[in-house]
Amino acid sequence: MSWLERCVDDVDTFLRTQWRQGPVLFRPSNPPTEVLTPADLDGLIDSGILRVPYAGLFTAAGAVPEEQFCPPRIIAGRILEGCLDPERVRALIRDEDASLQLRYVNHWHPPVRALTTGLTEQLGRLAEAFLFYSQPGRKGPVHRDDGDILVIQLSGAKHWQVYGGPTEPSWQPLREPEPGPVVLDTVVSAGEVLYVPNGYAHAAEAAGPGPSLHITVALREAGAGHLRGELQSLLAAGLALPARPLDDADLTRTAADLLDHFRAQLASAAPESLVASARLHAFSSRPTA
Repeated sequence: MSWLERCVDDVDTFLRTQWRQGPVLFRPSNPPTEVLTPADLDGLIDSGILRVPYAGLFTAAGAVPEEQFCPPRIIAGRILEGCLDPERVRALIRDEDASLQLRYVNHWHPPVRALTTGLTEQLGRLAEAFLFYSQPGRKGPVHRDDGDILVIQLSGAKHWQVYGGPTEPSWQPLREPEPGPVVLDTVVSAGEVLYVPNGYAHAAEAAGPGPSLHITVALREAGAGHLRGELQSLLAAGLALPARPLDDADLTRTAADLLDHFRAQLASAAPESLVASARLHAFSSRPTA
């Protein structure tokens, strides 16, 4: 069973009639909730190895300053900044209703990396994972993400409101004060998976008596900047030119060689291959999902 099948059950139906068509709530028969359990999260917090910017804390007032939960450490005579202190983290979660966010979990947690690698291979898009641990009643702002997302509820529940997609190509993955009408209003419970298409505005609030733990897998979509970057890489591939031609004739020959190389590279390129390559390298500059 593929990772995508574990999220949506019927992959063919998902790709044919639901992908990019609108938000959908799935109740898969074998959801991948084992990739990071509440016990795993407890172990990560208590281990003391979590570091900024892979981790961050947020309250209703905004981001918690790093110095409130990352006291400096002395290691082999060197000062190390940005390491989460387990006791301070737990105190902020307990006393300040702080939410914990773990970023790019696929970089450093092997089970989550297996999930994102499998989704990347099947969907042809860069997959990045973010974990959110929120107290009941904590609600995030309405915003848009630069990519489709699969929200895997690991424990607890979260109330989601999903709005429509962007209407202009100049939209940005930022907070959206006026997103329009709600197109899906639902509670996502443990073991369920919510799919939100690229750019659809959404907001979520931890629901139920206990905290909510979920992973958001962002399936990045390419933009014009990613296409430009891939084209630059394509044009530069295999290019070898003298750094300092010796005279005018040498410089002119070098320019001719450069143009010939570019023409040959462009002649072998296809829009479809450029898009496919850009999607695999569509890294986001945003710190969240």
